[in-house]
Amino acid sequence: MTASKIEWTDRSDWNPIRGCTRVSPGCGGPGDHGGCYAEAMAARFSDPGQWGHGYAERTAKGGRWTGKVEVQWDRLTLPISWRKPAKIFASSTSDFFHKALEIGEIAELFGVMIAAHHLRGHVFQVLTKRADILHMTLNDPEFWEIANAAAGMHIMDNTDPLNRRSDDARATSDDYGPDNPPPGIWLGVSIEDPPRADERREDFAETPASVKFVSYEPALGPVDWTGWEFVQQIIGGGESGPKARPMHRDWQRTTRDFCAPRGIAYFFKQWGEWAPVGKLYDDAGDTDETVAAENALLSAKGRQFDDGDFWTDPNDVQLVDGEMYNWANEHAQPPSDVLVIKRLGKKRAGRLLDGREWNEVPA
Repeated sequence: MTASKIEWTDRSDWNPIRGCTRVSPGCGGPGDHGGCYAEAMAARFSDPGQWGHGYAERTAKGGRWTGKVEVQWDRLTLPISWRKPAKIFASSTSDFFHKALEIGEIAELFGVMIAAHHLRGHVFQVLTKRADILHMTLNDPEFWEIANAAAGMHIMDNTDPLNRRSDDARATSDDYGPDNPPPGIWLGVSIEDPPRADERREDFAETPASVKFVSYEPALGPVDWTGWEFVQQIIGGGESGPKARPMHRDWQRTTRDFCAPRGIAYFFKQWGEWAPVGKLYDDAGDTDETVAAENALLSAKGRQFDDGDFWTDPNDVQLVDGEMYNWANEHAQPPSDVLVIKRLGKKRAGRLLDGREWNEVPA
């Protein structure tokens, strides 16, 4: 089994779709800030004969998708051959619901997932930014006809002929559809800021799924979670990579505090490149663990905050009420409620929020 480096899944090595296109700020921002890790990786391996050739290209501003998107049929049934049950982040380098894919192609992918859950016990986590296509596809009867037929074929092909009796549960599968979504497929929508949350909420709420989750990563703005009570999990995190944009700690605190009383699992994946390292005032809401964690980071970076002086450098970013401020002076006095964060790198920034990890998953 190939373990994934993504904290909320077991495997991310089933990538039956190649290619993608940018669709929202989470894929990259103005002035080329941030960026898609899959796009950069595909561009890195875009020379003739490499897997990214034709799907991405290298440019002066970094990797760029070419717009070509295709199903890799030779990788279609890989999960059925994996016998150890696992949570599988499906197509981590593309999007199941890209507009370039036909409904029949998506249905064939779902047929494999239904069969692999039935035969091997795998759980698939499917994440998209295209909630409108997700909603339209999974409410289409034609889609489920194709998916169920494909699942049945894969189940029969991978069941011992001696067990292929009509009353043998292993050799048969349920008839899935909008009123009976398959249990082994979790559907997720990625959002990064308030406009995307508002834009994708209604379509996702009306999409049939046994488990629904949200990836609030990269978090690029504070989200009002009102109306999202229908999901079973929210995964939060900051952006990583050389062009990563900072995330305010309060955006994740608000998310966590929304989840807790509603029985929604909260998973804090990472700070990303940037993390809070201190502040110039006493916050009565901070726990001892939070203060200790921040002091440890301050000590690790060798920074000091004495007598109200504010010590900064060009790589510091300060966030005040969710807005970003850059302070050019070596010693300057910022507003009293400033939160100081620094570029520490993903590994050093870690994934502690208020002094602990948050690893909740749906029941």
